[in-house]
Amino acid sequence: MADQPNIIFLHIPKTAGQSVHEFLVHLFSKRSVCPARINEQLVQLSIEDIRKYSVFSGHLDWALLDCVLASRFVFTVLREPTERILSFYFFLRKTAATLSEDKLNLPQNQGMRAALTLPCDDYFASGDTGLRNFLDNHYDNFYAHFFAGRTYDARQRLIGQKRADPTFTDSNILSLAIANLSVLDALYSIDRRDLLERDLRRIARCDVGGISLKGLRVNQGAIGDIAARMDSLRSLGATKRTFDRIEHMTRLDKVIWDHVIQYIESTESNRLAFHD
Repeated sequence: MADQPNIIFLHIPKTAGQSVHEFLVHLFSKRSVCPARINEQLVQLSIEDIRKYSVFSGHLDWALLDCVLASRFVFTVLREPTERILSFYFFLRKTAATLSEDKLNLPQNQGMRAALTLPCDDYFASGDTGLRNFLDNHYDNFYAHFFAGRTYDARQRLIGQKRADPTFTDSNILSLAIANLSVLDALYSIDRRDLLERDLRRIARCDVGGISLKGLRVNQGAIGDIAARMDSLRSLGATKRTFDRIEHMTRLDKVIWDHVIQYIESTESNRLAFHD
């Protein structure tokens, strides 16, 4: 439809993004969805190729999608930060346990191998520089760094900036992230996907029929069981060292999360009025 905006879904790991992607394919058709789901795939496409699609969904650098023209509906889905980290960790352990030893030892599977084989304290708080950088890029206040820098590797650049300039602090990162979040067309939480489904159906002009986003559970574990997962960490040998590290890795993201919850509460009644 001529006046339908291009859709850009900024998929943060372990926020029900696979289910959202499947719902986007259902609403807008597979041929409309860009096949690139990660940056390594997206950068192989020319700008001309990218502009052939109207829906973009994946673990993609926000900055790489600036070339998408015309009207756009850019959104993301977030999850309570501690819950996201724990879900990610146990998902990696579960997946790693299904792999053969040869596959588990492949370089691209180092994160899964570490989750399965390392003691919790070493995994979350190890000083191993190579592994630490890999893990922290996925765990350490990912929301704040991604939205401040608009790329998946933003943490390394922003940490480098903090080291080079003492006046550049966590407060600056949070200010950048929140300012950039305000540019998005909508924010959602994993437990209010009903609002996302409503908005996407309005855009697609598809009010009834077909699958429900709430009913999709692609690669999705349990939601809202932080205490149980904390107990599972303890049973795996986690000590105060692990829990202190998790608290440190969510300190900025909790500010972002509170901002998103306030946004959802304040906008629930008048979302996407321009599409009605």
